[in-house]
Amino acid sequence: MTRRPRGDDGQVAPLVVVDAVIAVALVLVGGAATELHLARTQLLALADAAALDAADALDEQAYYRDGVVPGQGVPLTGATVTDSATALLARLPAPDDLVGVAVDAPTGTPDGVTAEVTLSAAVRPDLLPRWVGEAVEVPLRVTSQAREGVVLP
Repeated sequence: MTRRPRGDDGQVAPLVVVDAVIAVALVLVGGAATELHLARTQLLALADAAALDAADALDEQAYYRDGVVPGQGVPLTGATVTDSATALLARLPAPDDLVGVAVDAPTGTPDGVTAEVTLSAAVRPDLLPRWVGEAVEVPLRVTSQAREGVVLP
């Protein structure tokens, strides 16, 4: 009886399985990273809109008390910026991907003419399995600034 040398028979299947698992994992990680980037972009767009809206939020008490100083814009306060950003968030529908969108600190005005709005939210990646995805929330926080454009000579 002659002995037949053993070749590589049957050794391809584990390699194919491992490669398939790695490929699926790369696709899921890439999809989840894309989803987080898009959610951050949506939150940043919402913060930009809130900052632009807040830049027009006139502090009426300061305006009627002091008027507008020549060379400066319409006076803003931290309270008017925060109130304007909160009111805008209440009016606009939140994107479906974001959970718990809220105005966060520091929101206000550093110099009286620039509105600074910080929003925070969380994202639940849809590509994770439900038993993992329900417990995982990725926190996001963005800050946007807008300078009011009305300057009297």
